[in-house]
Amino acid sequence: MKKSKIILISVLLAAALLLSSCAKVSETAENSTASSAPADGQAAVIRIFETSDIHGYIMDTSSGEEETFQYRLAYIANLVNNARADDAYDDVLLLDSGDLYQGLPLSNLTFGAAIRAAMDAMRYDAVSLGNHEFDWSVTPYAADTKATVPAYEMGDFKGDPDIPVIAATLCSAETHERVSFTRDYVIAEKAGLRIALIGYIPDYSGDIMTEKIAPYEIRGDLSEFADRVREINEAEKPDATIVLAHEMPVTVAEALDPADVQLVAGGHVHDGIAGVADSGVAYIQPKEYAKGYACATMVIGADGSVRIEDPETVDIRDNPDLLYDTPGNADNLDSAVLEISRAAWEAVSDDMNETLGFIDTSVENRGVVSGKTTSGGNWVTGLMLRETASYGTVAAFYNTGGIRTSFTVPEGEEQRLITTGDVYAMLPFGNSWLVYEVTGKELARQIADGYVDQSFGDQMSGLTFTYENSGTAEEPDIKITGITLSDGTAVDVNDETKTYRVCTSNYNATVPGSVFENKEPLCPLSDAPIDNLSAIELLRQEAAENSGRIDVDTGGRDICVAGEAVGLAAQH
Repeated sequence: MKKSKIILISVLLAAALLLSSCAKVSETAENSTASSAPADGQAAVIRIFETSDIHGYIMDTSSGEEETFQYRLAYIANLVNNARADDAYDDVLLLDSGDLYQGLPLSNLTFGAAIRAAMDAMRYDAVSLGNHEFDWSVTPYAADTKATVPAYEMGDFKGDPDIPVIAATLCSAETHERVSFTRDYVIAEKAGLRIALIGYIPDYSGDIMTEKIAPYEIRGDLSEFADRVREINEAEKPDATIVLAHEMPVTVAEALDPADVQLVAGGHVHDGIAGVADSGVAYIQPKEYAKGYACATMVIGADGSVRIEDPETVDIRDNPDLLYDTPGNADNLDSAVLEISRAAWEAVSDDMNETLGFIDTSVENRGVVSGKTTSGGNWVTGLMLRETASYGTVAAFYNTGGIRTSFTVPEGEEQRLITTGDVYAMLPFGNSWLVYEVTGKELARQIADGYVDQSFGDQMSGLTFTYENSGTAEEPDIKITGITLSDGTAVDVNDETKTYRVCTSNYNATVPGSVFENKEPLCPLSDAPIDNLSAIELLRQEAAENSGRIDVDTGGRDICVAGEAVGLAAQH
C-alpha cells in the first residue's frame, strides 16, 4: 500500500509578503505515513477525492429500518482505501469543503463527534469551514487552537485529529487580522511533491445567525484572494495548487489563473458538478449528505507541468444494496468507519426511535403547493403558530432552507410513520421561535422580503395574501396588495398603528434588514421554544388526540394579481 506523509511544520512568511491586513502567517501540512516518489523522469499520478456538505450524514437512517441504513462514509472510506492501495496512483489526497457537522441527529446529538471520529479514521488531508460550522460556534466544535479538527469522544472512540482547517479569508471583526483557529493554507507532501491546499470562504454572513458571525469578518473578494494565492505560491513554490472552497466552485475557478491554481474543490450549493471553467481552472463538487463524492486525477510531469484529468462527481446511491451493513458487503465498507457509524447510532437511537404518529399525505420541503408554498413550510409554520398561541400570534414565518428534508408516503402505502429522528432531520439547527409585534405595513414588508430572499422567511401560516410583481420571476420586485388572516380579518398593508403578533425564527429575525431588526421579542431568547424539541412535543400531542394521525396542510398562501408569478425556483 502506498501511504502518504504530510509533515506539520509552522512556516513564518516574510513580513514583506503580508500585504493584506487579512493575511495570516501560515502553515505547512500534517499527518500520515510516507509514500515513495515516482522514479526520475516519470510523472506523478495523484488521485483526489472530495466530500462536502456532509451535514452529519455519516450514514443515512431515513428508511427507519436498520437493515436498510446506508453507511455512506464507510463506503466512501473504502473507495479511498482502494485508491491508496492501487498501483495506478502514486498517492491520494482526501479533502472536504465544509458543512460537515450540522444536520443529521447522528452528528447533532453528539455535537459532531461522530463525524470527527470518521474523518480521523479516513485520514483527511484538509477541510474548509462551511457556514454551518458557525451554528454551534466555530470553536470548539469545528476548529481548535491548533487550527485543526477538534478532539472527539464518543463511546469507546476518542482522539484528537491532526487535520488542518483552512480558510484564508476569515478575520477578526475587531482587529481585521486573520483568526488564529484556521490556517490560510497547508503544504501536503504527496508522492515526494508539494501540493498547496489553500482555503477560501465567501462572505456568507447572510447565511449565519448574526450573533454567531458578529465576531468575524469574511474577506471574500475573489480578486484579493487571487492575490493571496499568488503570494503563497511565490513563498512556497509548490508543485501544484488546489483551492478548497465552501462556495460554488465555478465562481471561484473563473476568478483564478490556471497558472496559479489547477483545481478548485467546492461546496455550499449541494450540486454534484465537475468540469473546467472558462478560465481554464478545473473544478469539482460532490452532492450533499454524503450521497457521493467528487474526484479527479492530478498528473505532475517530470518537467513540472500539471494537468487535471477526468474531474467528475459520483453518486454512490445508484446501487444502494452496496451501502447496507450486511455480511456480503464486508469488502465494500471500511471497517473502522463502519464501527464508528454503529457507535453513533447506538449513542442516539433511543432519542430517535420514538414513533410520534403517522401522516397520510407527504410533507415536501421543496415540492411546491403554489408560488413558494410547500407542504413542509406549512407544516413547520403551523407548528410555530400552535406553540406560540398563548401570545396571540396570528402568523408565523420560516425559511425554506431551514427545512432540511421531506417525509414521503411510499408508493402503494397509505401512511408513513413519523419518528423523533425524522423531526431532528427536518429541523436540525435548534433554532428558537420568537414572537414580535409588527404593524400592517411591516407585515406586508416581511412577506415581500421573504419572496425576494428566503432568508427573511418565505414559508408562512396564519394568512393568505395577494401581490404584484413588477420585476421578473428570477428578479422579483414585490408589492403586497392585500393580507387576510386565517380568521378572515383583512390587514391594512399601509397601516402603521395597529399591531399584530407574529412568530419567526431567531435566524430569520437577525438577517440584516429584517423588519424584526432592533425589535425586542416578547419572550427572551433564553426562554424561547426550540424548534425541534417543540415540534416533537406538539406532534406527540396531536397524534395522541387524533388516533395517531398527524395533519398535513397543503393549502396555498399567495395569489399573483399582476406581473409574473414568483415560485420557489426564484429563491436566492
